[in-house]
Amino acid sequence: MSDLWVPIDYDNWATETLVEFGLARPAEQLELTTPGTMGTVKATLIHLVAAKERYASSLIGLPLRDDAVRETTTTDLGHVLDRARQLSVVFKTFGTGTIDLDSTVERRAADGAVQKMPMWVLLAQFLHHGNEHRAQLGSIFGANGLELPQYSAFHWAQKLGKVKLP
Repeated sequence: MSDLWVPIDYDNWATETLVEFGLARPAEQLELTTPGTMGTVKATLIHLVAAKERYASSLIGLPLRDDAVRETTTTDLGHVLDRARQLSVVFKTFGTGTIDLDSTVERRAADGAVQKMPMWVLLAQFLHHGNEHRAQLGSIFGANGLELPQYSAFHWAQKLGKVKLP
C-alpha cells in the first residue's frame, strides 16, 4: 500500500479550499490578476482542476468525461468545485493503492505530442503544479490587498489535529 495519499490528500484539500474561497468571491475579484501569474483568479482555479482531470487520465487511466473541467469551455465555479471533490476521491484511492512508480505513463503535451515517462515524473509534476498555481493565487490576492484562506500543509495538518499550537 502506498503512502502517496498524504501529499495527494493535501493537494486535494488545498485545491478544494481555494475553489470554495473563489466561489464565495464577488465577480470582480475573480477577474483580478497580476504580472507573473497565468491569468485571472477564475482562470487559474479552472486551470487547476482542468489539469487535475488530465493528470487523472494519464496517471490513473481515468477517461476524460463529457463534463470534465476544461479551460476552453468551463465557466461555472460550482461545477469546478464538484469535479474537484470527485477527483479528490479518485486521487485518494489511487494514493492508497499499490503504485509502480517506475511504470511508464503517457501524457499529451501542449503541442499535441505524446510523451512517455516513468510515473514518478508525472506524479512529481502533478504535485508541483498545484502548489505553483496556488502560490500564484496568493500573489494575485496579495498584490490586490486581499487575503486568501490559509492553505499550507501546516494549516491542513492543524485542521486534522496533527499539529498542536501553544
